[in-house]
Amino acid sequence: MAKTGTSREMEALQIFRMTLHRFQDAMDAIEDLSSFAEEHAPENIKKSDTFQITIPAPTAGDLPTDRIEAANTALINFFERAAKTMREGSAEELEGERTDNVKASLRELATTMFDELDSASTEEFDAGKYAVDMMYMGRNRSRLEVLRSSLLTTAVGDFEVLFSGIVGMYFFLRPEALMSKEAQFSWQEIQEFESLADLREFHAQRQVDQLMWKGLDDWMDWLEKRLKISFEDIALDPDAVKEVFQRRHVIVHNGGRVSRQYLTKLPQYSAKKVEVGTALTVSAEYLSTALDELYSLGVLMAGSVANRLFRRPDIRSVIHGHLRSDLEARCIKGERWKAAARVSASYVDMFDTEAAKTAMKINYWVAKKNRDGVDAVRKEVAAWDVSSLRDEFRLARMLLLDQFEDAFPLASSLGERGDLEANEYLHGPLYEGLRGWAESQGLKGPFSEKEQARIAEIAEIVEEGVRKDRNIHEQGELDD
Repeated sequence: MAKTGTSREMEALQIFRMTLHRFQDAMDAIEDLSSFAEEHAPENIKKSDTFQITIPAPTAGDLPTDRIEAANTALINFFERAAKTMREGSAEELEGERTDNVKASLRELATTMFDELDSASTEEFDAGKYAVDMMYMGRNRSRLEVLRSSLLTTAVGDFEVLFSGIVGMYFFLRPEALMSKEAQFSWQEIQEFESLADLREFHAQRQVDQLMWKGLDDWMDWLEKRLKISFEDIALDPDAVKEVFQRRHVIVHNGGRVSRQYLTKLPQYSAKKVEVGTALTVSAEYLSTALDELYSLGVLMAGSVANRLFRRPDIRSVIHGHLRSDLEARCIKGERWKAAARVSASYVDMFDTEAAKTAMKINYWVAKKNRDGVDAVRKEVAAWDVSSLRDEFRLARMLLLDQFEDAFPLASSLGERGDLEANEYLHGPLYEGLRGWAESQGLKGPFSEKEQARIAEIAEIVEEGVRKDRNIHEQGELDD
């Protein structure tokens, strides 16, 4: 039995939520792992006393590829054999000095390498000079930098999975998009499927796979052509996103060094005279910014696609609610203000109900205020008419304008009525200024004495857990 449009939408909703959940969880997990490593890593893995050599893959252009491969092989052979000799010689060490046999072996290996490089040279190609230019001798990257590079490639991969899932959902909800004169199947291929539905599913997956072999530029072109979604409308910083994808590419395929493709794809770096072979590192700050770029692009892409594909108001409401709660948990409470401001502003236009739009306006103002100061939002917030809205919105306006003396009685009233959650007051960024003001005035908070006692009890339990965790960590460092 053929599926109705409604049943297809319900099934697609489950696929969409699962795909989006996976992406959001991945971004959070990567951020958590990076933060934990930066905070808890012993000093001995933050730095390294070893050396490394990085030999890029043969580069395209006028250089003879076969000669490059021969030069690379000579270098690789030397360092692999030298490492083996050093390991074997370590058993013969005496008070840190290498034996004469090890030194002689290394000299012999070096002579062999020079002979091989000489054989690889021609009048047009000096393999020895190429080897010197391509070798990078220096202090090895810290293990944390290696971890961050790996986490960056993982994050880009998780975005690719999200995009793949969204494209698959598009073909699921719009099977007519599969109808093309270019699609051809042999009779033998058709016979392999038990039903037309199976053939359609195979064709859809093949379309997804073919698209995924391409790159970010092609994916964004696909969104523009198929769904009228502009890359500039869903990216936090389009140029920064492109750089993240290109950096991931050179990490995976070029040992983390600038390639000609990197400069071709990012002409602004050519203008800055970044040279081929320049090492690209992944600092903690870079990784954090890259995660914000990927997260913003991912959720805005997903929300924009959902708005175009799902017609049922109840389904759209579920999706918008999920996007809102994740934004508040990750970006607002996580104080990732640039991403929070960009995504919240987009959600104002994306969401359907006035209540949801208003909540996103407040999130946008909170993010902008924390990033740029209260003066950056004062004019907009002051013009916000809350006379016909609930007390919660009147309170939000006061807090955004730092009107704490007027806000505290209203917050107390909401707290007494149970319309202000203790957790939101204690941890929400919107209430940060009010908390500080209340403390400076010697006020305990906008709640009843019973609720205050319960909050204090919970805070003590949390603090005790923090102390135990800190003691365990400190003891572990002493043991190390």
